[in-house]
Parts: sequence; structure tokens; C-alpha cells
Amino acid sequence: MTRVLRVDDATLAAFAVRSGAGRASRAALGAELDAGADVLLLGDLAGPGPDRTAAAGALLAITQRVVVVPIIGERQHPINLGRNIATLSNLHGRRVGLAGTSAPELALISRLFESWPLDAMVGDSEAGVYVDDARIVRISDPEFPSIGGPLTVPVDVSDKPVTVLLSPSGSASPGVDVVLSGDEVPVWGTAPVLGDDGDADAVGARAAFGLGASASIASGTPAFAGSGRFDQV
Repeated sequence: MTRVLRVDDATLAAFAVRSGAGRASRAALGAELDAGADVLLLGDLAGPGPDRTAAAGALLAITQRVVVVPIIGERQHPINLGRNIATLSNLHGRRVGLAGTSAPELALISRLFESWPLDAMVGDSEAGVYVDDARIVRISDPEFPSIGGPLTVPVDVSDKPVTVLLSPSGSASPGVDVVLSGDEVPVWGTAPVLGDDGDADAVGARAAFGLGASASIASGTPAFAGSGRFDQV
């Protein structure tokens, strides 16, 4: 059974202090997080929130197996969120996702993950072809017509970062992989550590949630063909 715990913003700040106390303190914190949960939701459920992707990067750097899922804070642009999460996913073995309370926003970011498919990377140095730029697209999302990308980070479309809708009701839908009631997720420090999984093999976010390969949901137009779209970011 997947153990999901939420780390509130105050505890994230305390983790930052512990991480800054030296190598031994960082190693101890990383081992504690790996043993304490399979998935960590990062952030408060209400009120103004900072950019928790920075905290996600710090925690991924000191852990080996736990999956981290930052909750979208206020005034965060989907392009920045998509780029940051895609970068962390590539650097840390797909151990990251993104949570929020807006299904349309999560679906938009899931589509943005498809704007630069990883397999568009050709890397043929002899032919001088490094990427198939025809496959890099500006995505089309009817609810966000002014946002199209592309992201500047390639993403494996079959293993996109998990999107988690925090809602007491609802169901998974294109662009939303998991639905959780945030109020029902135990908070770090209130639930016991259930054994030491520090030696367990690391798995990506999709495996941690029991999900299969992600499905392609985006439609779009080649980003570098013709005059482009000047009304999209």
C-alpha cells in the first residue's frame, strides 16, 4: 500500500534548517524521509503558498526513493511549473509529480509536458541533426488559449510527471492521474514511521501511485513552422 503523507509549509521550513546544518544532518533527514513515506505532498492546503518546487528539488537531492509532489502555490505560471517539474523529473528518476486544486490547470500542464517529446532528440552528430524540431509543438488547450509553450525541457511522454487533483470528490480524467482528498492525507509528524525502506529500489512517481504509462492527450502545431504564434506564451 502506498503511504502518502503531507508536509506542511512550516515543516518544510524546518527541513531547510536541518539540511543547512551539514552533510550528516542532510543524510539523516534523507533517510528519515525515505523510511517515512512513499509519497510526500509538499505544502499547505489553503492560504498563500510559495514556490514549493524549490523545496521539492532540495528533498529529491537528499533522498533515494521517496516521491515528492509539490502543491501549486499562488501566482505560479503554468509554463514555469511545467519546466521546473520536467527538469526535476529528468534529474531524479521520475520521482516527482504536481498537485493542485484545479483540474483544468493540471491538464494544461500535462499537455505542456508533451510539447517537447523526449524521443524527438535525435543526436546524430554526423548528420548534424540533434533534434526533430517538427515534433516540438505549441499545444492547444481550449481553456487556456494564450498558453501553448513549448517547454524548453524534453519529457518522456509515456512517463510524464504525475498530476494529483486535491479534491474531496471527482475522478481521474485526461490530464489528471490521481484524485486525493487533501484533508484525509496524514500530515508528517502525526503518523508513525512504518519500517525502514531505505534499501528498497527507487521507483518513479507513476509506479508509486500504481499507474501505467501515461497517455498522450495534447494536440498542437509545430512550434517552428511558419510565422509561429505571437499570442501564446
